[in-house]
Amino acid sequence: MIFAEKVLNLRRKNGWSQEELAEKAGVSRQSVSKWESAASIPDINKILELSRIFGVSTDYLLKDDMEDVEFIREDDGDGTRRVSLEEANAFLRDKRVQARQIARGVLLCILSPVLLILLGGLTEPNPWLAVSEGTAAGVGMMALLLLAAVAVATFILSGMRMKSYGHLDAGAFELEYGVAGVVREHWAAYEPVFTRCIVLGVTLCILSAAPLIVAGAMGVPEYVLPMLLALLLALAGLGVYLIVRVCIVKGSFDRLLREGDFRAEVIEDERRMERVGGVYWPIVTAAYLLWSFLSGGWHFTWVIWPAAALVFAAISAVVRRNGD
Repeated sequence: MIFAEKVLNLRRKNGWSQEELAEKAGVSRQSVSKWESAASIPDINKILELSRIFGVSTDYLLKDDMEDVEFIREDDGDGTRRVSLEEANAFLRDKRVQARQIARGVLLCILSPVLLILLGGLTEPNPWLAVSEGTAAGVGMMALLLLAAVAVATFILSGMRMKSYGHLDAGAFELEYGVAGVVREHWAAYEPVFTRCIVLGVTLCILSAAPLIVAGAMGVPEYVLPMLLALLLALAGLGVYLIVRVCIVKGSFDRLLREGDFRAEVIEDERRMERVGGVYWPIVTAAYLLWSFLSGGWHFTWVIWPAAALVFAAISAVVRRNGD
């Protein structure tokens, strides 16, 4: 791709007319038209100016064999970086990929004890199949640990993927002219998807316990209960998957627009809560594993997670109130 094509593409991706780009670059519209038609090439000072305006490197503009956009870290002298439409779109695209990865990781965590629960049910007398307690525990724990390891690896890889957008996480950025409007248009197109997934996800989480409740009321055999409990986890996991996925995507829009949970004051509260959570959740995880291993009650020890979430919410409210 030659210089003229790159200037044309970058201008269009930013939603600017030739007049708008000319004004930003301090040249006439005819000059921009000549650049884009390859009738002329700007001098080195104008190339540096175009690099600053588009937020890309001069190497990308000048090297015909360089097809992938290379962003530069442009700031206003106070550590604030300007975000172009190209970078904003790249962030939203990568955030959607990360949302799927994190949601899958959460789903794997929820489903990790399912095989252990099912095999545990087969150790009880049933008309189909019976396995020894040692086999059930060994195979079930291996499956649990394997799924948990895959989930953790997924979380780590998804975090590394977004490492280049650290300035957006820190809130040290400003959107270039016109970018906020385009981001709002993208959100307007995604909002119906967000609403449907939230409604469906919450519904699945609520109804997930229904089969187990009905079975208990009807007095079904005990060997059926582990299967219903596995179904509960599967339905709840699917609901949580949908909720987590669309909430992360929504968060990417809020982050760029600095709305909702990504207002400046909220970000400061989050930093305080990250320090608290860095201590709180490892303790909860250790308590969950200790309780589960000592009691062997994997089918009910999961209740520690909603309970811990409620406690953490209360802690969050206290920390935010003190911060104000």
